Amino acid sequence: MLVLIKRFLNFFKTPITLLQLPILYISYYFFKINKNNETKISWVIGVDEIASNIFFLKQILKPSTNVSFSKNKYYNLKYDYNINIENIYLKFLFRFFYGPLLLGYLINKNTHFWYIWHSGFLLNRDFEFKFLKKKKIIIICMFVGDDIRSIKLTNKYGKENKIDVNTNYYTLENEYMLSNSYDLDKKKIAVSADKYADIVFSHKKCQMSYLQSKQYSWPYMFDKNKFFRNNKKFENFNRIKILHAPSSPLFKGTPLVRAVIKKLEIDGYNIEYTELQDTKNEIVLEHLKSTHIVLNQFYCFTPGLFGIEAMANHCAVLMSADSKIEQGLPQNCKDAWMITRYWELYSNLKYLLDNTSMIKYYADNGYDFAYKHYTYEAAGEFMRGVLAENKII
Repeated sequence: MLVLIKRFLNFFKTPITLLQLPILYISYYFFKINKNNETKISWVIGVDEIASNIFFLKQILKPSTNVSFSKNKYYNLKYDYNINIENIYLKFLFRFFYGPLLLGYLINKNTHFWYIWHSGFLLNRDFEFKFLKKKKIIIICMFVGDDIRSIKLTNKYGKENKIDVNTNYYTLENEYMLSNSYDLDKKKIAVSADKYADIVFSHKKCQMSYLQSKQYSWPYMFDKNKFFRNNKKFENFNRIKILHAPSSPLFKGTPLVRAVIKKLEIDGYNIEYTELQDTKNEIVLEHLKSTHIVLNQFYCFTPGLFGIEAMANHCAVLMSADSKIEQGLPQNCKDAWMITRYWELYSNLKYLLDNTSMIKYYADNGYDFAYKHYTYEAAGEFMRGVLAENKII
């Protein structure tokens, strides 16, 4: 049903957005009376939450207002403006009116808009971007995954390099994602960002796309107060704790993980395997504190937020992220995690079980690496550097 709704909105988003424009104009000119005429930079961050990036970014950009029109079920986070309606039909109806109304208000209060994901306040983001540019608003586009990723380009890369990629499995959940219309939609999103965005953040390899403008890799963001170093758990390896917490089991390699774990158990290794799905983030973080080894994801070229959370909780992480492929990753990440492609999972995990001192080696390196690059402070320094380089701030 959700897929059908998305197709309907994609087909009719231009005529529907035309109905939103009068609301936007009325809102904009109504709030223009009390417009803030100061030249001080202020940010709007939104509008659909993916992996807590909207929430995290507010901790970095000051002053800022964050907006989330979609709720992440794994996190209990607060936003300045949000929509907490479960029913998809009521949510769409509310968003139809609330989006342009809020946009008109925020334009009069802020100078810079930072967009995460491919959506906006209006159903047609092209209309929105064009309106913002007329008002001399700075636009930043930050893409975080399937919002910009071309399934066709990624599959082509996999075929040319004779490797399996996560998008090979997308059709098992949704055949529409391999259609020409889906790919055309990704082209339109890229063209829009190229045309209107002052800066584009995206992982160029992991999120292969039709973007033509320069792309800056974005740093993951994590609260340094949630870093947890636990040396005691490495004092006893009688029973090694292994954790896998996939958000999308097929795309993360869960069937492979289960097969490897079964083989290792048959081989006689004394391991305690935990698999968490549809679990609140606070519960996952609690498990990480006592976990020795985390099996993250095995088709992607970036760590993902869970990979950072695992390193920040002093775990040895096995994942396919690779700075030689995704060159926007910090280049000093050697041995911050054990690079593990899907065909290396058994041999690499067995190596750690046979050489337990290396578990702490990777856990120590990963912790230090994450703290150096992915705290709010470190991520903020990197992003402000990019903004300054492009004369945005």
